[in-house]
Amino acid sequence: YGYVRGLDIKIFQRLKVGSLSMAAHLDLHGMTSDQARDSLLFFIRESYLQGHRCVLVVTGRGRNSPGGRAILRTETESWLTKDPLRRVVLAFCTAQPKHGGAGALYVLLRKQKKTEGKVRWDKMMNWEE
Repeated sequence: YGYVRGLDIKIFQRLKVGSLSMAAHLDLHGMTSDQARDSLLFFIRESYLQGHRCVLVVTGRGRNSPGGRAILRTETESWLTKDPLRRVVLAFCTAQPKHGGAGALYVLLRKQKKTEGKVRWDKMMNWEE
């Protein structure tokens, strides 16, 4: 798990127990690392721009990965803490078993500010504006 300094602990506790409603979800099963990163960036960007506050990211547990390691899980946690995602992600933690358990993450997003342009999304991606 991870959260920004100053986040209300009550909100983080609600995130951990899965009591915040999920506005959207992304399933990364079967993707390569590069595909998963692009998908995650696009998904978080769109969710943020649509004003979603809580989303679910399903990474899988890595049972079918070489060595049985959850590579996407580890990388997803890393991506959430680096630019540009760290500017919109307030917190993330392991999902409850009913939402995927150790194979999924709850992600809490910031409220979208009225002033646009605070977050610099990677312009190299092939996304339609």
